[in-house]
Amino acid sequence: MSLLRSISTIAGSSVLSQVIGAVSLWLISHRYGMGEVGVYALTYSIVLIGAQVCTFASQLLLPKQSDDWLVQNIVFCLLQSLIVALPFTAAVVVLFDKPFGLFYLLTVVHAWVLVSENLLMRDEKMALLALQRISMSVVVISMIALSHTALWFYWAWATIAFGLIILWLCYSTPLKQLRWSHVSWTNLRHFYRANHHHISKVGSAEVLAMANNNLPMVLINFWFSSVTAGYFAVVSRFCLAPVVIVGNAVRNSIFSKWSIDFRHQRFNYPEFVKVRKLLFVLGLVATAGVFIFYPLVMEFAYAQHWVSREWVESVPTSRYMLPYLFPALAVCPLTVIELVFGSPRYFLRIQIEQLAAVILAFVVLPYFYPDYGMSVLAFAVLSALRYGFIYLNVNQRARLMRESVGETHAQ
Repeated sequence: MSLLRSISTIAGSSVLSQVIGAVSLWLISHRYGMGEVGVYALTYSIVLIGAQVCTFASQLLLPKQSDDWLVQNIVFCLLQSLIVALPFTAAVVVLFDKPFGLFYLLTVVHAWVLVSENLLMRDEKMALLALQRISMSVVVISMIALSHTALWFYWAWATIAFGLIILWLCYSTPLKQLRWSHVSWTNLRHFYRANHHHISKVGSAEVLAMANNNLPMVLINFWFSSVTAGYFAVVSRFCLAPVVIVGNAVRNSIFSKWSIDFRHQRFNYPEFVKVRKLLFVLGLVATAGVFIFYPLVMEFAYAQHWVSREWVESVPTSRYMLPYLFPALAVCPLTVIELVFGSPRYFLRIQIEQLAAVILAFVVLPYFYPDYGMSVLAFAVLSALRYGFIYLNVNQRARLMRESVGETHAQ
């Protein structure tokens, strides 16, 4: 599948998933209030962080993995998720007073979603990857519509999603190659030792990346209120939709494509330049679109009595997030080049830098000056500065790859 077709396929599914997600937020706010939107966003943020903690980037080995090690890699990912989810969920229970069984099940489900996605990317089955994402979103909105209470919704969501992801895994996994030896301690330990550098370095970076994306929601719930977190959730769903739709589509597509190039020891520099230019233009368009149209859409929806006044009150948050929106779309997907071809240590470093921005904006600043707007604006500005330095580094990495590939071909 061509890169452009791959991007458009994933982006198309992401559009539908984002629409379903937006309707889900509206339905939750309509039935339970904006406060419950914040609670749902907190729940989702926690389980997404947990999913990365449980897999620790072992699933990212799948697209690059040799056929001989593929099944062992899958078994390692699944068992690791089941085991690591236990202490993670215990920590969630202590910190947030949440039910153990529910959060354990949701965490495992989303960890296995990551495994299934990477298996589909390995085979470049982007249409099926799109279908999987849509199916998981449909489960959420269906359970919201059918559940009589918020608690029943969460349990129904976890249970149905668990059954669905098992079906997806059964499709993607070469079941005939499974052996009891794959679950033996000796083979699992051997696999870990062979890949400990990736798991320790890239795994730490991926956990931090997911934490960086979701900690703001958790910390806003902590410092301010679930209603305020609801504003942030609404803005994240609508205003950051271009990042999720286009950014993730490009990221997943080039990760799949460049992983294949990595296996064949090649690098397509002209393709990198085209992707860079495309993201830059899309970033400008998305930022201008949010600045102009988001307030108009919210006011119109309120005038038509489609949404409550609380949705209009989310407009200031959309303004605060504008400095973050452009670089998150124009630069962030390009960091895949470091994940595939570059240094795991640098990939880890850029996530540590973003964590520092999150801590400064949502821990240090509200401790001394508890103002929601200032915290969000500080987060956006600090992130934008960080992305500027990342842009310089990924371009340097691309030039180095072009030169090294040129030398290899010359020899």
